[in-house]
Amino acid sequence: MARSALFLALLACLGCAPREITLTRSRLLMGHVPVNLSLRCPAADRERALAESEAAFRLAQEIEAKISEWQPDSELSCLNRKAGRGNCPLTENTRALLELSLALSRQTDGAFDIRFASPSRAGQEGEIRLAGDRGALPHPETRIGVGAIGKGWIVDAMLDYLQGRGYAAAIVDAGGDLRALGGPWKVAIQVPEGAPDRITVQREIRDRALATSGLYEQGSHILDPSTRRPVARRGSVSVEASRLAMADALATAFFVLGETKSLTYLPKFPGVKMYWTDPDGNVRAYAAEGAAIQAPK
Repeated sequence: MARSALFLALLACLGCAPREITLTRSRLLMGHVPVNLSLRCPAADRERALAESEAAFRLAQEIEAKISEWQPDSELSCLNRKAGRGNCPLTENTRALLELSLALSRQTDGAFDIRFASPSRAGQEGEIRLAGDRGALPHPETRIGVGAIGKGWIVDAMLDYLQGRGYAAAIVDAGGDLRALGGPWKVAIQVPEGAPDRITVQREIRDRALATSGLYEQGSHILDPSTRRPVARRGSVSVEASRLAMADALATAFFVLGETKSLTYLPKFPGVKMYWTDPDGNVRAYAAEGAAIQAPK
């Protein structure tokens, strides 16, 4: 009887409109980064979801216009332009990003450092001064850039917005770095130096973020702040955390540090997981609590 009832129920649903849909929108943000937003919602809520997804993308553009060192009118560009000469107004959002960046720099002993673009060692060691709604770079050769955390910061803001609007399930993939709201959502890590479709086994995440650092797509673009030289390392490191800004920054820091040294820093970040992937697809996984975890096969 139970099987017959289930079969009849399924037959009755054939041809019915879906009660829930997954709406996916795409945009290029941060210059050239493809950003895909997928949002689960009731089918009847489709038009509202379309409007809210557009609002999330507009928010991303507004934040980018303030924090991108590549946009001449941004708040970060003002700081770089006035280095050693004066201060600049900062919105609360930009100040919060800079405060998080400074905290992560201290926690990683400078392996993550937004002053990496400074043309001299003295400039790289220069202060980032934050006071009220103003900011300044006292040393004339200090330059800052948030490329290793800004993408995650923007994605977090998009999902915070959608969550505040009542959506419980969404995911944003920004050039391979992603954050999920609710779930489950299927994700996988690309095998470094392999074809784009060569990935580690898929797994499900809920309310988590995942960011990856490596050289296999953009070449030697990651600098070691301690030597001011490009990092030469194969493979990749992926960091899983509750927010993408944290995962984004730590993936850069851990790649700079290397697998062995990063293990001494991982315990500073409760709840964070770290995955090192070799070009042959082998994965080693670690938890912040100090124990190795089962890696995806």
